[in-house]
Amino acid sequence: MRDAIRGSAAALSIAIAICTAAVLRTSAQQRAPRPVESELDIPPIPGDVARALTFGFRSLLADFTLLQAIQLLPARHGDMAPDATAQIDRRMFRLLEYSVEVDRKFGGAYRFAATALPHETMDGKAFGVVNAMQILEKGARERPDDWRMGFLLGFLQSYYLRDFPAAARNLAHSAKQQGAPPWVGLLATRLAAQGGELQLATSLAEAMHVERDLRAIEDAAQRYRETHGYPARSVQALVSAGFLPVFPREPHGGRYVLEGDGTARSTSTERLRAYGLTNQFEVH
Repeated sequence: MRDAIRGSAAALSIAIAICTAAVLRTSAQQRAPRPVESELDIPPIPGDVARALTFGFRSLLADFTLLQAIQLLPARHGDMAPDATAQIDRRMFRLLEYSVEVDRKFGGAYRFAATALPHETMDGKAFGVVNAMQILEKGARERPDDWRMGFLLGFLQSYYLRDFPAAARNLAHSAKQQGAPPWVGLLATRLAAQGGELQLATSLAEAMHVERDLRAIEDAAQRYRETHGYPARSVQALVSAGFLPVFPREPHGGRYVLEGDGTARSTSTERLRAYGLTNQFEVH
């Protein structure tokens, strides 16, 4: 009798343990994060339709999908299997593409795509470059006011694809935009020469030469005004007063002209950068 009771108690304990394990397993499965492929997808409404329907709230929807893409970034690491990495990459690309489709001027989404989508695995293989370039090409069209679009596109072309001529052309275009630092033009010149685009390299080098001369003239004009209390009337006046060592030669056969407001220009070519004379730029 006692042995029978012991056997029943043992069987009951085993049954309770099995039931408890089943309950805990079900609870754990319910609480576990869902696989990447089953979450964080784009909204069911196409981006161009959503852009029209959201009216003044399109930026809010674009921000939301960008934040979803940002949340995916920590899930990707270098020792992941290629299939798992590809799933995250596809999800991130879809979210970012949707974000810039809803808000075509969303500079932050373009810049995040340029830095987050391309990556290298432990064996040196690059992924996501084509997707990033696809989004950046749209950014270059939609945000011609942002020099970083062409710069980032050129960087991807040079670093990952070794397409130096294309990279030089994008960087050269970027160098002409408002807020572009002077080194962008120098980098474009170097890449053009490295890629065999000697005509473009020569043109960029001459543009850099002109920009250097114009800045020297403007600096001398500012010192002239501070010294004499009135502006210089010409570049020759700066040379005669000793603020410029020699009259600079314009490499395109034109001449340098000093305007009444102290800015300088060439009579034969435009400046390397169409706007601004400082190295400062705004981040949007």
